Amino acid sequence: MSLKVKRVVFCDKGVNLKCVMVRNKALIRFVMVGGVCFATNFAVLFCGTGVFGWHYLISMAVSIVVANTLGWLLNRRWTFAESGDPWWKEYFRYLSVSLSSTLIGLGLMVLCVSVMSIHYLLSNAMVSLLMLLFNFIAHRDWSFSGSKRSSPRS
Repeated sequence: MSLKVKRVVFCDKGVNLKCVMVRNKALIRFVMVGGVCFATNFAVLFCGTGVFGWHYLISMAVSIVVANTLGWLLNRRWTFAESGDPWWKEYFRYLSVSLSSTLIGLGLMVLCVSVMSIHYLLSNAMVSLLMLLFNFIAHRDWSFSGSKRSSPRS
């Protein structure tokens, strides 16, 4: 005897199976975009510190700007529905979320690398995973919500 359990998520107007599927698809797309951005971040961080000899925090700051701009472009086009606001308002909100996430991430990088002596690349991987859920919720509910409440792309 097998017991099937359906995962139910509450949407804006009650329980809706289509909403559950769309939100899960948005999360999967967000994670995929995040993977591309993580690889970009990792490559820029490695090149900055490993190849050019920059301090790891300088490399991290540059990699964050590059990866976040790429993330905004990909999430705007593929993950979330259009917000109805001009692109620059969306981009400002996206960067505001990213800035708060970046400050937390930089603090965690200092803690991991300078205090706990964890290698900077491993620290970057751990910090990136910790910020995933925060970023998804903030971008879905604020960055791309705009004046017309967006729903994730189906």
